[in-house]
Amino acid sequence: MSYSGPRLSLGTAQWGTRYGITNAKGELSDTDVADIVTAALERGLRDADTHRTTNPLQGYGRAQSRMRPWAGEFAVTTKVFGGAAADLPVGEQLAESLGDLGVAQVHACLVHDWYDLTNDEAKAVANGLREAQQRGMVARVGISAYEVRDLERAFEIFGADLGAVQVPTSVLDQRLVGSGAVNLLRSMGTEFQVRSVFLQGLLLDPTSTAQLAQHPDVQGFHRRCIQRGMTPLDASLSFIRSLDWVDVVVVGVTSAAELIQIADSWRAPTVGDDWQACGSGDLELLDPRRWPRVA
Repeated sequence: MSYSGPRLSLGTAQWGTRYGITNAKGELSDTDVADIVTAALERGLRDADTHRTTNPLQGYGRAQSRMRPWAGEFAVTTKVFGGAAADLPVGEQLAESLGDLGVAQVHACLVHDWYDLTNDEAKAVANGLREAQQRGMVARVGISAYEVRDLERAFEIFGADLGAVQVPTSVLDQRLVGSGAVNLLRSMGTEFQVRSVFLQGLLLDPTSTAQLAQHPDVQGFHRRCIQRGMTPLDASLSFIRSLDWVDVVVVGVTSAAELIQIADSWRAPTVGDDWQACGSGDLELLDPRRWPRVA
């Protein structure tokens, strides 16, 4: 049975890094990756999110090159750097990514760390993406954002060329819900990809002893799940499915079993509930840029 609505996208950060505050497994093995991709394809996932790297502190390590055997099966979103972080001009960065993936075109290419660029740097990388799009290297161009003002600046600089944005959204992080910027971009046909729907796993484990897992807003969400007789996974995805502006939902996993569980939950009926009551206003919790660095 096909699912009508937002599409699940296979995140690949764990393929090349120890990404995720709750990731105890670290970088995944070749067997893990192959099993995850097999499970994804069997369950109809045809979108994937990845990122090239320039050094160990940027990008997703070797995740992008590890995706090469299956890249042709997915609509791939990748990213480029702008400003001082850019080791190559935008077109050359994207060409390198296409070579890593073994494809002639990707679905979307987004500017990484858009918030950190000056206006001149932002305009330069936007122009580079436009040129790459005109050359047929990418179908949609846009940005990876953190907050509303990132979207507003992207509209100012890209204008009608803003084809895709990736934003954090979860049952706790509802900053974009009802946003005028979201409504404007949706009216233009901009694709909205959402990430961090589980806050890197913090929302899924009520028994976690991690410091951030003890945050009162996280605990309040878990209490509400108990009251509603729902698992945190089902509640988290039910909230996301209720947002009519979401097109793609990026999920990263460390095993095929995790992906199967998410895919099964994704196809469950959306439960009508007032999850807005769970929204948090604490950026120390919602924004991973503010989280303590873990060695």
